[in-house]
Amino acid sequence: MQNTDDRYLYVISNCVRFGCGYRMVSGKKQYFAFHGIPVRNFDLFTTAEISEEEYKQIIKEYPNEIKADKETALIFRNKYVENHTVLLEGWNKLL
Repeated sequence: MQNTDDRYLYVISNCVRFGCGYRMVSGKKQYFAFHGIPVRNFDLFTTAEISEEEYKQIIKEYPNEIKADKETALIFRNKYVENHTVLLEGWNKLL
């Protein structure tokens, strides 16, 4: 978990990389969800913009730390990343 003045990152699982966060863009919070597909020592992350309501739902729906599996991460991806505006996609890159 990373917490700075301009960004907060909430990682749901250390086993499978996915979660949510926000950053400040022009003085306004931009909320995002991310999902990483691990390949050896690398992760292909997709980071998508979500609403504040979705962000709050993720925080309520998932505990701070869980041992999630690929199936849980895929459900998260389908709900909070797919069909959302992609902000960044790349190897080992998060906002």
